[in-house]
Amino acid sequence: MDIKPLTKPVWKTFLDAKLCSFMLPKKDLGVLRAEVSHLRDANFATNIFAENGERLGKDFFAIYPQDKKMFDFNIETAKNYRKKFRIGELLRLVSIMEMFENKINYIQLYSRETAIYFHAKYGFKSDITRFSHRDKTLETIAGDARFVDLAQKAKAIIKEVERCRVSVRLRELCKITSKLTDEYMQRVQLLSKDELNAHPFKEGFDMILTKETVLEKKDMFNKLFKQHGIDYKI
Repeated sequence: MDIKPLTKPVWKTFLDAKLCSFMLPKKDLGVLRAEVSHLRDANFATNIFAENGERLGKDFFAIYPQDKKMFDFNIETAKNYRKKFRIGELLRLVSIMEMFENKINYIQLYSRETAIYFHAKYGFKSDITRFSHRDKTLETIAGDARFVDLAQKAKAIIKEVERCRVSVRLRELCKITSKLTDEYMQRVQLLSKDELNAHPFKEGFDMILTKETVLEKKDMFNKLFKQHGIDYKI
């Protein structure tokens, strides 16, 4: 059996940030070109191009080395290449490499409601800070009859929010809601694909991926790197 060699990322340093690029042979797509480039200030972009120059995916993000954090503004796969070709997953793997090579402790992002489970699949957890996001998320969980215990917890938090007049406690309830949301997402992700999409979130919210979480899931990530043909290990 032929063993295909893995592609080793090439790294260059720009404004103290390490940026990667690589050429990646894909059975269905030909040789893809992935490249992280500087845009302006702390902003960068990952682009994935087909052999004909068509852009298949993009990810706009910022690196803040002084805070040891990244902020992911938007990750997007071209419409005709979604799901089947795992371009979004490839973009996420590039961001994980950028995270480790630049000694970043966590990645933050705001997730649209339709992308929450995509991010959760790669270890992102709820980081709800806005009251409106808290309230809409609680509505979603409270209205899901599949998990009676979690729905009851959500309803109890909703009642406390309605009664509460103390700002510190209202912020604490955002953290409590985040923990409940993580438990809810873990349960939902064990369901079938149809069931997973049967009760969508009403609104998006902030999410966070920490270095510790990636290290806990390093076997999963290393397996994905190998599956995509990338010579990189966490």
